[in-house]
Amino acid sequence: MPNLNQFKTLTELSEIIQQLRGIEKKLFLARPVKRGEHPTLYANATDGKYRTVCGVRVCDYQLSTDEQWVEANEQMGLSFSGDWQHLKGVHKMVSRYADAPVDVFWVLGEANLPPGMAFKPDLAKKGHYFLAVVERMKLSTLITNLELIAHRMSKIEHVTLDE
Repeated sequence: MPNLNQFKTLTELSEIIQQLRGIEKKLFLARPVKRGEHPTLYANATDGKYRTVCGVRVCDYQLSTDEQWVEANEQMGLSFSGDWQHLKGVHKMVSRYADAPVDVFWVLGEANLPPGMAFKPDLAKKGHYFLAVVERMKLSTLITNLELIAHRMSKIEHVTLDE
């Protein structure tokens, strides 16, 4: 019977994966989400900066004027943390405004992403990554892709990050 391990941090899990694979450090990408919310799509919002179109925030992706297409842009996309310090800061911000516990969804950076999508580092902020559209696609395709990625993500519940 194989050994079962309980991991308490993403860093610990990342180290074990490296040891098992005998490879260099692999990037993990994580995003804190209010419990009960979808890890890659948002609830409908009809106006303001965080307005959504079918669960996609208009401030996250570059949509065409008719909002049927998503333009390629490596510096826009769903936000992910690529290191512990960035994750701590985002978790603190999300926790401050959430009226429920916050869970962390994560995926390895080498995840088999759908065609036309990639994790790209934010050139303006260390530790921040975008799940970017790198080839123009229909909005419906992006939504399907985000659902597939969410299905591949792992969740850590009851997250508390020490200061």
